[in-house]
Amino acid sequence: MTLPSFASMILRRFRRDRSGASALEFALLAPVFLLILAGVVDIGSLLHTKYRLNSAIAAGSNYALVNGQDISEDEGADLALNIARVLAGEQASASGSSTVVVNNAEQVQMTGGVATTSSLPGNGDACYCPTKTDGSVAWGSAATCGSVCAGGGVAGKFVLISISKPYAPMFGGYGFTESDQITVSAVVQGQ
Repeated sequence: MTLPSFASMILRRFRRDRSGASALEFALLAPVFLLILAGVVDIGSLLHTKYRLNSAIAAGSNYALVNGQDISEDEGADLALNIARVLAGEQASASGSSTVVVNNAEQVQMTGGVATTSSLPGNGDACYCPTKTDGSVAWGSAATCGSVCAGGGVAGKFVLISISKPYAPMFGGYGFTESDQITVSAVVQGQ
């Protein structure tokens, strides 16, 4: 038997033999399926984290609305601390941080369950027309309560609530993360 005829005989036998075809197909397709599964798990975890943060913001906003009469120079610090505690109770873990600013006068930052309070230059009894652009809030100057703001709203007393959590996705931020953080914020008008 010559070498070319031997090679053609083995090649014919190999073409007819179907044992192991399933294993070969699985070996070729398994990495693709695992990559798809990892992407689905990554997106699911990201959306779950975003949902939890949105729930915390909703709880803090509800607290601010119910206790809107406390947006004042005297009660602002207590209101900010109570909202920060609500946010801390709603967070999925202690790795996140939250910030509550009451009427540009009182601020509470909660990181890892530890609250830090500070006073801001605003007046807790004044009314403002805050504007929110690109995730940051500009309070502007004090305005007459009930007057129409330049942006179309009504001047009043506001609470800024923000919560963030570190999150490093496997494949990319999918538009939900910025600098490996998921951040959700709200501006609530109390009065």
